[in-house]
Formats: sequence, C-alpha cells, structure tokens
Amino acid sequence: MLEITSSSNNKCKYVKSLSQKKSRQKYGEYTIEGIKSVSDALNSEREITALYVSDSFFENENFKYPKDISLYKVQDDVFMKMCDTKAPQGILAVVKIEDETDFTPNTEKSYIYCDCINDPGNLGTIIRTADAAGFDGVLLSDGCVDLYSPKTVRSSMGSFFNMRVVTGVSYEKLSEYKNSGFQLIGGALGDNTIDYRSADMEKPTIIIVGNEANGISEDVQKMCQCVKIPILGKAESLNAGVAAAILMYELVRQRS
Repeated sequence: MLEITSSSNNKCKYVKSLSQKKSRQKYGEYTIEGIKSVSDALNSEREITALYVSDSFFENENFKYPKDISLYKVQDDVFMKMCDTKAPQGILAVVKIEDETDFTPNTEKSYIYCDCINDPGNLGTIIRTADAAGFDGVLLSDGCVDLYSPKTVRSSMGSFFNMRVVTGVSYEKLSEYKNSGFQLIGGALGDNTIDYRSADMEKPTIIIVGNEANGISEDVQKMCQCVKIPILGKAESLNAGVAAAILMYELVRQRS
C-alpha cells in the first residue's frame, strides 16, 4: 500500500482528470465512488486498476481489500479534492472502460434504446429501472450523454454493473434490429400515436425513449410504433426516466 499526502501527486491529478470526458476517452478509464458502488464493481467482472481510500476510511471501516489491486491510502483533505461528490464516503476505484460495441440482440430478450438522452441522472435512472424490470440490455444512440459520467454511474445505484449497456448504436443498427424481428415501440407526443397499453409488447420488442427536450428523432419515429402515455393534468410531458419506467413495466405486465 502506498500513501498520498499531497494533491500535487501524479496519481491524485490523474484520478481528478477522469472527471472529464476527454480524459476518460484518452485513458480508457473512469472512477466510481462510495462503498456500495465499489463493492458492486468488485463483485462484477469489471477490471479495477486501483483503489483509493482516505485515512479515516482505512482506520475506521472494516473493508476487505483485494490483494491483486493496487491500494492507495490518501490524506483526508487530499482525498476530498480527488472526488466528484461533495460528501465522499472515503473510497473510490478506477475502472477500465469495456468495449461494448460488438452486440447482436436476441429476439427472446428485452431491450430499451435511449435516443440522445442528455441528462446523466436520467440515463442512470433508466439503467437502474431496466435492471429492476429484468431487461437484458440498454442501448445508447451516438448522441447520448457519456455513459461513464460520475453522475450516470451514481444514479444507476449499482445497476451499472449488472446491466449490459451498449454504446454507439446508430439508427442504421436500430433499423437492422427491426429487420431481424424486433418491433420498435417509442414513447412520443402527437397525433399519430396510440395509447401505450394498446401496443402488443408480447412480441420481440425494443422500447425507445427520446431526448428530454425534443423527444424521439424523426428518423426513429419513422421506424417505430409511437405510443402515448396519457397526461391528465397540466404538465406538458413526463420526465424521460419516468416515461421509460412506465413503458418497461407495461412490457413486464403484458408478459407476466
């Protein structure tokens, strides 16, 4: 175990740099914070390259440290500067980014496609809900927020390490999935929609949820059956994460 006592330490600077997307892309790594997230990552098949703990955490927490992962004990005030959260729990890990671009969907399984979701909190919530609803994968379009944003990882509440999340799924790929036997069901507003409960989701289905401001793109709308969730009050629309949850659990209801 090595000790870090200064924020000018190169390891400290490196960890802090991973809060930026360009650094994550350059080095192929990202950070996770907190006891639950780190424990979930350790229990998954993800490759963890280093663990960092504060002095206080090391002295007071009964945490089982893997012997094959580099461990760094960091002075409390320095550890605070390394973290993205305002009240860190005292432990963080550096994790390798996996290549999830090689993917072929199975018509016996269920997926949700995120079309240009911009908010990391919404994306994390969708991943968490997909895990809870028993879905088999979350597919992200090219225009989605960075999957490895610290807020996305935190918002997934550990489901990040349970779900297969595939990035860079183009509209062309989505069209190929449709031609392979999937129907595409997209939540939308407008006249050319049906009530979401009227859609037959017992067929092989990919549910689609669109951008928070603009909804599903025109290219995707042309490929899918657009469904509408009734708005009974004065709200203009539902949060993307909420809409995704309603549609996913409707699929679960129909198949149960």
